[in-house]
Amino acid sequence: MAVKEGTASPTGLTVTFENNSSSQCIYSESFWLEKKIDGSWYQVPVAFDGDYGFEDIGYILAAGGYGEWTVDWEWLYGSLDSGEYRIVKDVLVSTDSGEYDTYYLAAEFIIH
Repeated sequence: MAVKEGTASPTGLTVTFENNSSSQCIYSESFWLEKKIDGSWYQVPVAFDGDYGFEDIGYILAAGGYGEWTVDWEWLYGSLDSGEYRIVKDVLVSTDSGEYDTYYLAAEFIIH
């Protein structure tokens, strides 16, 4: 997973996925943001009080496949201040037994 060049803004970005494995993967709308402060990563707090959720949809990434996913997080985080950030997403990878293992992928970006 990587941030597509030229897409990072204070309110969103596009990430690309490249599945170099022989297994099918699934990713969803869910994500969170982290900010690097003094060399350590900290989760960015949401911009409002209350409950929130993500649309329950799964995007299939076939073995050897490529995908793009665009997010606008202004509804959740507002507009980000300048700094070094990363977006974190969970990806499910199918196993030989028909189950799925969960992996967490992160892609870094800078807001100027």
